[in-house]
Amino acid sequence: PGGGTGRHAGLKILFPATGVTVQFRSRVHIKAAKVAFLILMQFYTYILYSAIFDRYYVGHCEDMLARLSRHNGKMVPSTKAYVPWQIMYTESFSTRAEASAREHEIKKKKSRKYVELLIKGGQTRPD
Repeated sequence: PGGGTGRHAGLKILFPATGVTVQFRSRVHIKAAKVAFLILMQFYTYILYSAIFDRYYVGHCEDMLARLSRHNGKMVPSTKAYVPWQIMYTESFSTRAEASAREHEIKKKKSRKYVELLIKGGQTRPD
């Protein structure tokens, strides 16, 4: 699909996270695709839990499953001693800056009770 040659040859763009394939035929459509891709991108603030060590970890990322795999694969220095980890809570954001800011808000509380309240669904945003 998307065949042809020359200046207006089809361009195939795959969004693997959503499984959506889009084909475009002109540069105007390529610009639209870049905008659409930015809109589809999501970033996450997450809370992991290690049941063996009764420990929580708060972080942010773009690909939640890949990040969990890195944590459980002992590729993250601050969490490698506490594997296995499981995802307990996530929030999604449209920019990395928002996800990072939320991570810092949660960490700034320095409260296990607050983390557990988030997980139980009692509160999703600070007052």
